[in-house]
This record gives sequence, structure tokens and C-alpha cells, in this order.
Amino acid sequence: MEVKFNKIDDLNATLTVALTKADYSEAVEKELKKHQKNVAVKGFRTGAAPIGMIKSMYGKSILAEELNRLSSKTLYDYLKDNNIDILAQPVESESIKSEVDIEKGEDFLFAFDLGLAPHFELNISEKDKLDKYIIDVEDSEVDKEMETLRTRQGSMENVEIAEEKDLIYGTLTELNENNEPLEGGVVDKNTSFSAELIKDEALKNSLIGIAKDSTITVDISALFNGNETVISSSLGIAKEAVNDLNKNFKLTVTEISRRIPAEINQAFFDAVMGEGTISTEEEFRTKIKENLEVYYKNESEHQIEHMLTHLLNDKHPITLPDAFLKRWLLVSKEDNYNEENIDERYASESSTLKEVLIREKVAAKYEIQVTKEDIEDASLGYTLSLFRNYGMQNPDFEFVKKFSDDSLKKEAHVQQMNDIAVRRKVYNKLKEIISYNEKHTSIEGFYKMIEEHNHQH
Repeated sequence: MEVKFNKIDDLNATLTVALTKADYSEAVEKELKKHQKNVAVKGFRTGAAPIGMIKSMYGKSILAEELNRLSSKTLYDYLKDNNIDILAQPVESESIKSEVDIEKGEDFLFAFDLGLAPHFELNISEKDKLDKYIIDVEDSEVDKEMETLRTRQGSMENVEIAEEKDLIYGTLTELNENNEPLEGGVVDKNTSFSAELIKDEALKNSLIGIAKDSTITVDISALFNGNETVISSSLGIAKEAVNDLNKNFKLTVTEISRRIPAEINQAFFDAVMGEGTISTEEEFRTKIKENLEVYYKNESEHQIEHMLTHLLNDKHPITLPDAFLKRWLLVSKEDNYNEENIDERYASESSTLKEVLIREKVAAKYEIQVTKEDIEDASLGYTLSLFRNYGMQNPDFEFVKKFSDDSLKKEAHVQQMNDIAVRRKVYNKLKEIISYNEKHTSIEGFYKMIEEHNHQH
């Protein structure tokens, strides 16, 4: 067995593994004998077939498996023993031809191209400063959240005249140039919409104040804001057929539904905050403000992490083996990457990889370790955020924990939570190192700042 490593430059290398019969013959013979004991061959009792017959039947496939196993093990053992850090996985070499003739050969050569991890020094200190926003929650924001929660917990009621936010139900019939039902066209298709969402002001105004059982002519494109997907779904036709529709449709209003905000009472408090936790409107508003302050504090922390990512990228101009990584993506993820999209998609992949390399450097320098408890905490937080996204502001803890624990039985979820835990610990450490300029701002001012930042990037 012979391994040759050739460093082409700081980011690329080749490695060859040469195997002779002495390297693999013993393992192949052992596997053949195992097959001999277990394989049933017609005309022989199990375990009694001649070894020559077993070799004739399975020898090549066993040899191929052993060569792949041995060459791979040798490759990774060499990298580990020599502290060679690589990116992605080795791929078959383009510059050196592998020599693997299972039919005739006894000596074999496996040649690999490698993408080497770039070497760089961590460059971050207390001299680095970021703006830290302290977001002030005004009473007006509590009022808005109160109304949102009342609307969410409210009930639906049928009304006779439509207002802007009401849900209008009706039927749509395609018309010809004489404003009569088009023969062979769309007829009496049920639909629903809200005038609030219509961008065409003239159409929106014609629908605000419309009465149940009214009939008007509408521009089908304006009704659904020109969204072909929504139009095809609403009318039950193929998306390709949307452009062939006539412009005018008859709309007959069959029902108007209005959400009536929930009354401010104990039932409302219990539904939002949990039974028996709040008993007065003052307590409820106080809790809302506390929740908003926690939420916007987290938003501010997320913004710091976002800006910290920019800072890290700017201070660590890492170069990657781009050509190698593109080739690896094309070979290993051919369902997602091809010659047409590789350049565009690689930009995102390389950006993510650079961030990961920097985080790994921080984790190594400050000896950051992730424990089982860290992974469980990450999963619990992740699960809680999922429930809150579905409108459960204060879900039962035991229910959330059980859901989280069940998810942790899946390997993919554990890996995802491990990544989250590592990222959290790394960024917490970085936030301890750098300095801040604290700035008070309103909610509106905070999001305006984010919008301006996103526009710049």
C-alpha cells in the first residue's frame, strides 16, 4: 500500500492510494469463506458449495467492495494522521487517471482531488463596535397588539353590507363582449376575497359598501392583483389557460362575513394567556407590554448577530477552492445543481461555508463545547417558536417538551439542533468580546433602519 499526497496550491491537492494484492487478498478470502458458509447454491447444501464456485459467482463484487472500503479508509486515515483539513468530500481526480480493472488487474490505483480548508487567523476584539438598539415599546403598540389579539380571538358574523376588511363570498361567471355569459367559459365558480387586499383602487372602492346578493362586473385580473396562480386556483383552470380568459366576469355576492373582535373579559384573558393567569385588563396590558419587550429585545439581538456576521465576513476575507467545490456539488448533488444554475447557487453555498469556517475557528479558539442539555434547550426553544408562530402564545410546557423530546428521537433534528446550539454559543461568545454603541429607538425607527440596511446590501 502506498499513499502519495501532492499539494498543488494552498487550496487544492491530489492524493493517490496504490493497493497491491497483499493489501486486500486476506480480507477478500475471508469474505468469500463467509459467503460459502451462508449462501445456498443449487445442487449443494448450504455451506457445501466449492470455494471456486463462490469465487466465480461473487468474487468480483466482493473485490470491488473491499477495494472501495480499503481505499476510502486509507485516504481518511492519511488525512487524519497528517492533520489535513479538507472541504466537502474527495472526488475522482481530473489530472490523474485511476487504474481499477477488476477483470484483469491485481494492482490498483485510486486517485482523488481534494479541496483544502483555507488557513486564516481569527481577527475580532473589543475594538470592534456595533450599534445595539434598545427598542422602546409605547402604549400605542400595546393598543395595536390588543386589537390584533381581539381580532384573532373574535368570531365571524354574517352581515348585509361589506366593509374593507370583510370576507366577501361569491360566484364568478366569464362574460363575452356583450357582457353575457360566455359559451364554454367559466360559470358560477365559487370564490372569496377581501377588498382590503385589492390593489386596484377603483375596484376596491366599488366593493366597499356592496350588498349581499348584488351583481357587478369585475376585471378578473384586477380582482386577484394579476396573480396567475391565484386566478387559476380560484377558477379551477390550468395556469396556462389564464391568459386566454376574457377580461370581464360577473360577480354575484352570496355572503359577507365579518370578524367581530372578542370582548375584553375573563374568557378573552384565558384564551390568550392561559386559564386563570390574568384577571384584569391592566394586568393583561402589562403582560402584553412585557411580551412585546421580550420580543423586540430578541429582534435587537438578532440584528446584532446579523451585523456581527457582516463584521466577521469583512474582517476575514476567506478564499475557497471554488472550482473544486462547484465540481463536488455537481457530482454529489446532481438533483439540485447543473451547469446552468451552479454559478448562481454556489454564491449562496460559498457564503454559508465561509460563515461556518469562521464559527468553527471561534469554537476552537474558545473551546466551545455543545452538551446534550444545550441541544435539548435548542430544541425546546425551536419547538416553542413553532407553536407561537401558529398563534399559541402560552402553550402548555409539558406539551411543548413532549413534542420536542419526540423530535429529538430523529437524527436529522438532533443535527439541526446541534448546529443551532453551536451557533448560539459562538455568537454569545462573540457578543461578549466586542463593544457596543447603545441607541434608543422606536419600533418604527428600528425597522426603518433594517430596511435601509437591507437596501444597501
